[in-house]
Amino acid sequence: MDPKSKDLVKKLRGYLYGSACADALGRPVEMLNIEQIKEKYGEQGILELPSAALWTDDTQLMLVLARSLLRGAELELPELMNIFAKELVRWLDEPDLGAGATSKGAALHLKAGIGWEKSGITSKTCGSLMRVGILGFIYQNDPEKLIRAASLSGKITHTHPTADAASIAGAYSVKLAFDGVKPRDTLELLRKVTAGISEEFTEALTNSYNLASGNMEDKEALGKIGQGWSAEETFAMAYFCMLRYPENYKKAIQSAVNITGDSDSIGSVAGGILGARLGIDAIPATWIKALEGKQELEAMVTPLLRKYLEIS
Repeated sequence: MDPKSKDLVKKLRGYLYGSACADALGRPVEMLNIEQIKEKYGEQGILELPSAALWTDDTQLMLVLARSLLRGAELELPELMNIFAKELVRWLDEPDLGAGATSKGAALHLKAGIGWEKSGITSKTCGSLMRVGILGFIYQNDPEKLIRAASLSGKITHTHPTADAASIAGAYSVKLAFDGVKPRDTLELLRKVTAGISEEFTEALTNSYNLASGNMEDKEALGKIGQGWSAEETFAMAYFCMLRYPENYKKAIQSAVNITGDSDSIGSVAGGILGARLGIDAIPATWIKALEGKQELEAMVTPLLRKYLEIS
């Protein structure tokens, strides 16, 4: 394998493990407020993965989308969406790892025979954002298709404009991470690809950037952004942590999950993007060792790389 391909594999593994480990770190504290987290884990909150750490539906649904891409990333997008719709129906038979009502409801629409063009629900929760990062790898060299795929695959479950903007930003951020662009240099690029979709998302994105540039402590600043239950807050909070700790995966994820709110989703989004830019070596080896399901992640690496090379 040539050096360029080796580096790409490190970044791909960084994305997969980076999102899954962060998801698993956030899982035990998702339903706790910050005071409860401190009471249970100490003043600094949860800092390390417990043994046999499990991921949530965030990683589960990313893998559903990844399997769809392996079956048809090279196809025209309507055909790919047909494949993704079928995979979402199959997903209903997988173990419930905390799936949101919107994703589950849309999948049930698909199972009932409603087409993917009409299966989505007007919701701005983060279920579409948390799964789309893998598109940023597969379509790294085709940004136009990447943007359209992020939007269409998101709307299969979440049709609210704010969720749409967040999905595009999430997928495009992973593309930029694979390109080696630092978080500090992504603001205008993200504004451009989401322009005119959701003023609410643009405002949250800009506010996050400004807060990260200031002197406010992480917990206070993240509290001002929100709790992460809606897509614009999820992305903005993940973005804040990446801006604050662009070279420190562990610190960024610890900051992302020790909040009152959707800890696993915020962590997963930040972890995938930072993992894609920094590579697998930036993720603590102890976290990877503690993670359950590593075989499933590792089994995706070679097929995804082959698909990427096939369409690039």
